Amino acid sequence: MKQLMIITCLAFAVASCTNEDKDKTASTTFETKTDTPADVTLPIPLAMPYRKWQIMPNNDNTIAALTSLKAFIDKDFTALAATLGDTVDIKLDGFAAKLSRDSVVKVFSAQRPMYVDLAVTMYDYESVISADKKDEYVTLWYKQTWKDEKGKADSMNVVDDCKMKNGKMIELDEKVQRFPAKK
Repeated sequence: MKQLMIITCLAFAVASCTNEDKDKTASTTFETKTDTPADVTLPIPLAMPYRKWQIMPNNDNTIAALTSLKAFIDKDFTALAATLGDTVDIKLDGFAAKLSRDSVVKVFSAQRPMYVDLAVTMYDYESVISADKKDEYVTLWYKQTWKDEKGKADSMNVVDDCKMKNGKMIELDEKVQRFPAKK
């Protein structure tokens, strides 16, 4: 009986060593393929070729994007204007337009009074540049909380994709997740 138990344990040990080696090979192959997405056949193809995005070596664009958001929170529309390009392509929830810097400031200054006690909890950000150095983006992930003019509190998760050029925002593409009302 003891011999059967020892043989069984030995067989399990050998089998687990073999599986570990297979797992390492599979994960190495997978990591290699994900490093070059252009070589991978995707179940849903990309609308445009993969741009081989790289993390930005400096934080200048991140600082510019965060400065823009902070200026909106603080109602400092002069500072906000300083972070924008001559024209900005804006895509918000239910609104899309390509506007001049002055028009963007007017839209945001008209929108800002809707939010009393506006606050942002920043979750994360990432600044990337395409391999050909033609496109730069900063993505911000955050939670926005506020009270309406009647004092009712509300919040939503926000993802801002900010296209940057020469340290200025030239596109703002904002996606929001609204939370269901509490019962």
